[in-house]
Amino acid sequence: MEEDQNTETQTQEAPQEATPATPSGVSFPTVGEPKKSNGAKTLLIVGVLILVGILGFVIYKSASNKSAETLTEPTPFENLNNPSQGTTVSTPVASTAPVTVDKTKIKIQVQNGTGVTGEAAYLQTQLKGLGYTNISVGNSAQQNLTATQVSFSGTLSADVVTEITVKLNSIYQSVTTTTSASTVYDIVVTTGLRKGATPKPSLTPKPSVSPTPTPTPTPTATP
Repeated sequence: MEEDQNTETQTQEAPQEATPATPSGVSFPTVGEPKKSNGAKTLLIVGVLILVGILGFVIYKSASNKSAETLTEPTPFENLNNPSQGTTVSTPVASTAPVTVDKTKIKIQVQNGTGVTGEAAYLQTQLKGLGYTNISVGNSAQQNLTATQVSFSGTLSADVVTEITVKLNSIYQSVTTTTSASTVYDIVVTTGLRKGATPKPSLTPKPSVSPTPTPTPTPTATP
């Protein structure tokens, strides 16, 4: 009986010796238990990356839509009608300058139609002052004209016709103009009376003297 009691006592004491005493307040991880804290951190990082990716995609999509709208937006019509202050807009202006004419090639004939000496030469000087140099002078068959007569070729420039007509009106009492088909002269002027001039007096013909008849002797009868 004592041996059986000793055997039971040894059997009870053996397990107590196999379990080492653990100091209070200190814990050791169990072998094979997963580390829960590291898994949570990994999931958190993955979630943050996914969120950042989604936000980046949304921002990129929004920026792409704005750029497309900017490229396809039409230019306002106000910019076409109202140019900016720094832009200079040139507007075509119609030229009012007279047509250039070579006056030296225009042939002019001046005829004295008043009978007053030097009238044709006087007008020749006036026309040369305008630049016309090809001028010939002479006397007209009519020597008692009061109005100045001028004939222009149909091929002359309107500027030349106007200039000559204005000049003649400033000199003479009356001016009449016509258009001629002559090819010898471009302008033919027959002078009349200048402003303030009077017609040249005509010469009064002297009366002719009739011869005195000679008396014829009467024959005497012979007794």
